[in-house]
Amino acid sequence: MANYNKYPQEVHDFVREHCEGMRDPDLAELCNKELGTNFTPRKMKCFRANYGYKNGLGRWSSEEYQKYQKRFPKGMHEFIRDNSWGVSSKEMADMVNEKFGTDFTPARMKVYRQRYGIKSGVTGWYQKNHPSGNKGMKQEEYMSQEAIERTKATRFKPGTIPPNTKPVGTISVVDGYKLIKVKDKGKRWEMWKPLHRYVWEQHNGSIPDGMLVTFKDQDPMNCDIDNLMLISRGEHITMAKKHLRSKNPELTEAGLGLVRLEKVIKDKKKK
Repeated sequence: MANYNKYPQEVHDFVREHCEGMRDPDLAELCNKELGTNFTPRKMKCFRANYGYKNGLGRWSSEEYQKYQKRFPKGMHEFIRDNSWGVSSKEMADMVNEKFGTDFTPARMKVYRQRYGIKSGVTGWYQKNHPSGNKGMKQEEYMSQEAIERTKATRFKPGTIPPNTKPVGTISVVDGYKLIKVKDKGKRWEMWKPLHRYVWEQHNGSIPDGMLVTFKDQDPMNCDIDNLMLISRGEHITMAKKHLRSKNPELTEAGLGLVRLEKVIKDKKKK
């Protein structure tokens, strides 16, 4: 631990008199110059803290940090700040390395600019209405003949079916529900249907608007027709609020019967 009692009274008086409004690097340099001391910025900070000599300054601003830091060459921060717009991280890293002799990689440059809020305006993806780089060009103009030949082996031929295509009738589980593939072409929701709705429709026809198919035992994996029941959205909400659902199918059916009975009584009272 540093012994600050070795400094004479004139050092204490000098620091106390000059510290207000002055950062430790500048104060250490001034004190060393005037009194021949050997303060480093860190030693000066500790010296002031030990004896309560306050400079009245808060945390360093970004500009102050760049002024006093010794990790990067002087002027580098300003160069990056003033030349970043429209320049990618790779291009900026190359420019800085050439000018200041640093060893920035594109990844480090990206992190540096993010840390100090330096924006480039380069997103890395095509903006809306921005033409692609090879628009209007023939394949031979932007690819070598060797590269073109390599792509032929992986091109889809007309009518080719991808090897991972699932056949109609395949059952898959997505987000806790079973889906069944009903057709090979169309949009995803046209090719795949919830299995419980599909099973109900196979036995009872199309599902009316505003009606839901739910599971009597609350198990979405059990899509057997005997475990399915058709209820309205209002009935669904009421059963949930009154906790009338059960893992026992008979109790769930009884709960639905109670909800429907209460609605009949309520409607009759209104009349």
